[in-house]
Amino acid sequence: MQQLSIRAVAAVLLIVIAGIAPAAALDDHTADPARIEEMTRDLCTFERALGSEERTAAAAYITTAMEERGLSVNTARFAYANCYFDPPLALSSNIIGVRKGATDRIVVISAHYDTAVPETPGADDNAAGVATMLEVARILNATPLNRTVYFIAFGGEETGLDGSRRWLSDNPDLHDRIVVAINLDCVASGDRLLATVLPQHRWILDALPPSACIEETPARLLDAARGDEHAFRAAGIPTIRLYERDSHAIIHTPDDRPERLNYTLAAECAEIVTGTVVGLDAGGDGPGIDLSVENGTVIFTTLNDAPIEVIVDGTSLGVLPSGSVTLPKGPHVVQAATYGPTGAKAVATVMGEGVEIVPPTVSGSAVTIPWGADPGEDPMIHLTFAAVPLSYRLDRPEEVARVDGYFDGVLIRDLNNGQGVIPVRGPHSFTVVAYGADGSVLGTDRTDFFLQQFGMVNLDGGLLRVDETGGVTCSASARTYTYNYTPGEIYDIVGGCDYRDTADVFLQTAEFRVDGPGGRKCERRFFDVPVLNDTQRQEIGFWLEPEGPGVYRWTISCSEGDRRAAETGSLVLN
Repeated sequence: MQQLSIRAVAAVLLIVIAGIAPAAALDDHTADPARIEEMTRDLCTFERALGSEERTAAAAYITTAMEERGLSVNTARFAYANCYFDPPLALSSNIIGVRKGATDRIVVISAHYDTAVPETPGADDNAAGVATMLEVARILNATPLNRTVYFIAFGGEETGLDGSRRWLSDNPDLHDRIVVAINLDCVASGDRLLATVLPQHRWILDALPPSACIEETPARLLDAARGDEHAFRAAGIPTIRLYERDSHAIIHTPDDRPERLNYTLAAECAEIVTGTVVGLDAGGDGPGIDLSVENGTVIFTTLNDAPIEVIVDGTSLGVLPSGSVTLPKGPHVVQAATYGPTGAKAVATVMGEGVEIVPPTVSGSAVTIPWGADPGEDPMIHLTFAAVPLSYRLDRPEEVARVDGYFDGVLIRDLNNGQGVIPVRGPHSFTVVAYGADGSVLGTDRTDFFLQQFGMVNLDGGLLRVDETGGVTCSASARTYTYNYTPGEIYDIVGGCDYRDTADVFLQTAEFRVDGPGGRKCERRFFDVPVLNDTQRQEIGFWLEPEGPGVYRWTISCSEGDRRAAETGSLVLN
């Protein structure tokens, strides 16, 4: 290493005095495959599937490992699963270790620690991912950083990204401070890693250090298999997933064992993540943007022709050239966003007035939308993906000179096939138009879809019990929850009905009921047939999609004969 000159030392001292740590160097950032293997084997000794009591021990192991690596650790518990009794409404935890930097800008490194199926080790999916994340924490332990780094072991990924969605919902104040989220999921099988990002965030790939073990793969936007990166994408946060596909034949099976893995590849992954964190640490400002709307068309310029992400009324239309987007009639909020080489984001915002736009309509099948509704089906399809591809299929591509798209009436000229958009939740429409060389319309197609929340937040709605032992007794219990309001989030409020039949009472009807907001209700009745033991347990509940912040209450009640019990639960959304 070259020695610093006196001038360079003075510059470093000035930076530190100003409260910003110098950008980290890449010295001695070597990962240890043996450490990763040891932690992977340790985690595989715990049963980490839904309902397992050993998940708590696994969380405690991860907490201790984070503390040993100098992180400030806290846990956040949440409920998941839609069964109240079998398996029980489960509690899981996110374990969050924070490596404080000199600024409040954040890099998130995440890996889920739960497994999908009982009695499976979950070595590659995803004990090795957690172990690799912890190795990155060890390497960076003594490295001064500008960025604050969050190391998060998510629970509930296999049941619907419950942990990552809950953490993002509970921490909305952090979203704009997150420079990038790096998710590690299946990183220790085979000899190559894959990196996937949305086109809006390709700058992340440029931040990866050189490695012969990694290659880019396009994001499969309509893939039903998804990891915690999906939750970050849905929140509009730049995200990269590092993974491999070699183990996909054995994940969620007993064959996903520690002895099958390539820990050298996992160590390479740890070094790639470490190098990315260090490379992004310099900070700085994003390129400046000049943005305007002229006759309904979005016009922008930026230094060095940096890629521009166009956002209209909250929906990201992806990276597009200036002049390619025209707004439909009415007022619109238009944003243009771009990123510097270290992730610094610049955003320009204007109010723009649109113009009258009417997509042409002709018969014919020159162009079709491959994922649209089939003839005879409900024209409104429902999607739960963070990003949606504006893709199309051309029957006679040699005759097509240009394809335009209309997303919610917004015209996108020369639409790239598969252009990825990140819509807001709610109803949307996509129309595609194919033109010939003479400007004639060769064909059009349209699909309508509704983008809804992927998964739901599960809440324990309370427990109702009717016990006939020694006579009838009724009891009810419920609780209050306090969360941050997230538009479009749906809550599955599940209560338990516990009916205990004995010979002490017969020919009675036990009634269980929940009354929710907006007239929602659900009832259960159990009739006590003489001689038979009618003891049983069932669930009772409702779905709640709040319209905004506020207090949402429900009442659970049970009765038999002249005995009754009731309790009120509530959800407070700030």
